[in-house]
Amino acid sequence: MTPERWQQVEEVLQQALDRPPTDRTSFLDEVCAADFELRSEAASLLGAHDEAGDFIEEPALATDARVLIGDEAVDQIGRDIGPYTIVERLGAGGMGEVYLAQDHRLVRLVALKILPPYFASDDARLRRFRREAQAASALNHPNILTIHEVGEAEETRFIATEFIDGKTVRELIAARELTLAEILDVTEQVASALSAAHAAGIVHRDIKPENIMRRDDGLVKILDFGIAKLVEPTPTNSAGDQAASKTHTEIGVVMGTAGYMSPEQARALPVDERSDLWSLGVVLYEMLAERPPFEGATRMDTMVRILEREPAPLSSVPTRLYPNSALFQQVIDKTLQKDRDKRYQTASEVLLDLKNVRDELQHPAAGSSAAVFSRSPRLQYLTILSLVLLLVVIGGTILYRRSVATRASMASNATVANKLYAQMTEAEKLHFVADQEQRISLLMGDRRGQLNDEAVRAIKAYVDRYVSLDARPDAQSYGNLNEIYQRAKPYVPLITRSFEARKVPVIIGIYLPMIESAYRSCYENSIGAKGLYQFVPQTAINYGVAPKDMCDAEKMTPAAAHFIADRMAELGEDAESVTLVLLSYNRGEESVRDMLRQLRGTANYERNFWTLFAHRNELDDSFRNESAAYVPNFFAAAIIGENPQNFGIAGPPLSTFSDKAVVQP
Repeated sequence: MTPERWQQVEEVLQQALDRPPTDRTSFLDEVCAADFELRSEAASLLGAHDEAGDFIEEPALATDARVLIGDEAVDQIGRDIGPYTIVERLGAGGMGEVYLAQDHRLVRLVALKILPPYFASDDARLRRFRREAQAASALNHPNILTIHEVGEAEETRFIATEFIDGKTVRELIAARELTLAEILDVTEQVASALSAAHAAGIVHRDIKPENIMRRDDGLVKILDFGIAKLVEPTPTNSAGDQAASKTHTEIGVVMGTAGYMSPEQARALPVDERSDLWSLGVVLYEMLAERPPFEGATRMDTMVRILEREPAPLSSVPTRLYPNSALFQQVIDKTLQKDRDKRYQTASEVLLDLKNVRDELQHPAAGSSAAVFSRSPRLQYLTILSLVLLLVVIGGTILYRRSVATRASMASNATVANKLYAQMTEAEKLHFVADQEQRISLLMGDRRGQLNDEAVRAIKAYVDRYVSLDARPDAQSYGNLNEIYQRAKPYVPLITRSFEARKVPVIIGIYLPMIESAYRSCYENSIGAKGLYQFVPQTAINYGVAPKDMCDAEKMTPAAAHFIADRMAELGEDAESVTLVLLSYNRGEESVRDMLRQLRGTANYERNFWTLFAHRNELDDSFRNESAAYVPNFFAAAIIGENPQNFGIAGPPLSTFSDKAVVQP
């Protein structure tokens, strides 16, 4: 189809969409009477609009290919497109044909979406596509599909994204594979992603089970920001008002997927972040009930249900998951408020309530709130009054005893805090290590977990090895503990700048060199890894550092921050996931994913390093003999560096040196 022909089709379609749905067919008959092909193309697009939203207003990121590529895609297996070699066809997406490809620069698999040639001949649509692709690629969050590159090679335009090996929530619901804990976990991860997107001023507008994928290791990804919109502040001048209005869908244009769109979307009104929260509530309901809350025989019936009816309460829906759904019902009721001012206003509010649900599920109260409030009003009052009086008596007793214990504990902690580690008792050392591990975890991210005794003892063992100068077989060449930490200080400002620029916790950048090279800037190990962060030459090249520059900390530190940021995008950025990022630095992210898949479903499974550590006897020799030590070693190094007074090291904690000038040793 020529650009001129396409413009003709587009004009007819726009005119048809300006008319009421009942008049559109007769309009096409009238204007296309002598041109059957034109009518066929316009009718096809009009039908696509009825199924999935408006074609013209839908961003270029999610359009064009359905018409322009169709069944004419050429077998591209083995073709090189820039640095990518196509491995196999995955399917057809909103942007064109989607292929699995090998990225030869960073030695990874990607999903390569090849865009139709028409983009090259439509400058306005191409600019629009680039703008929206850039907005989506700016969302650096582990629960959002990462766009690696938007590029062009040999007149072929493409988008390279991370390749997700997993199942969509739609597939998980159909297979009835989701447990209650997994539903909660999926919802929390999606809410976290939406919080990041909304903070960046981007509304997804099409949250649905097909656009949420869970990898085999449990990490959830939101896909397809194809109909996302930028939400901009409203300008005060008239010219700005006109420009700002273009960031919203025009009134009369319905965007989104029927069944998951909010009431304001169904009415074709401007949308904001709260529309995504409605859609999240619909997905949560469907995961729990294994059926949608709004479902009609036709698209229009479904929209009427969204606008006029309330979904059946979970308690009335037969479900294998949760006979008492009061906790989830409260969250669903608030997300599905038809008046968006009564809805959750931010994704952070949703996350807070989901955390309360998680806490209640993990530590249920002695009596069910649903049971208490199902009684008569008088009985409710008496029950609550009795409970309050009982709690006052019990609480007073507990507070008195706790105050006595707290004073004793504070005195004990103060004594331990002022002691040299070597002078502590065994019990004091364990208590000290446990407390400091939590402090380091807090610096690494949120959602940190409490370690069991075995994990604490593993970290303590490496603290003891550092203290006894037996941290490495060639410890003599490293110098004593004080010398190692003094070598680190001049590098901290450079590390801080580089890691903060990549939104990576600075604590990681400071203590990785401690266990990799002991801050010897040009140390080279037996396999050729070199420099502060012990990159192998090929990895250094992949991240823009020539082998001859691997001893240059000014070049290697930003490369290391970039490398860790990529691993966080793959594995997650909360404190628990960052333990997996640390492990991947030693072992590679694919190996980490494989181990998580192997253990998924075992008792007490949590998606972190410590699950792998607890099940190390079920994993390979390489993990048991080397990798199982890597994360405990990191925590040990960080505990020492952040508490120098307890280990006889001169000076304050390493993390306090970020405002000093960089001096190359």
